[in-house]
Amino acid sequence: MDEQQHNALELPKGLYEPVLRQPMELDFLLGQELSLCFHDLDGSHVFKTCYGDICKAVNALRDYARLLEMACEQWDLTGFHRALYEYHAEKMREIAGKFQAGIGYDYDAAMEKCRRKKKRKKKEDDFGEDALVLAFKRTKQPAEQMKEADTDVDDSPWEEDEDEQESDD
Repeated sequence: MDEQQHNALELPKGLYEPVLRQPMELDFLLGQELSLCFHDLDGSHVFKTCYGDICKAVNALRDYARLLEMACEQWDLTGFHRALYEYHAEKMREIAGKFQAGIGYDYDAAMEKCRRKKKRKKKEDDFGEDALVLAFKRTKQPAEQMKEADTDVDDSPWEEDEDEQESDD
């Protein structure tokens, strides 16, 4: 028997392959570097980047534009400073728009998805947490439920003993 066959796991290929293959292909495609070139007075320039880097640049440009607009409002800027901040914010949005159109990314849709995800109730059984923290949370939950039940009906044996002692007197 071949040594590789002996060490290989025998799992149903049809069941596991689609789940495993899709993220790997996606990571491979998104991580592929692209060559971008531009021309200026110094001549041609070429640099390599990937989809994820451009997404991060779009996010940063849009966030910076929003920060500039917030600064105008919060600092009560007027005149030249306000016009300058608003101009830069608009330019940042234009540049981000070019980049996201070029790669098919939508900042607004990504932000909405993030907001919806943030509104969801956080699960208590986070598999990334430390085992001791999870164990503590699980022991704490039944104790809290028992306290709630105890406050509704007081079945303390000591109160019965006190009542019996008073009746004996």
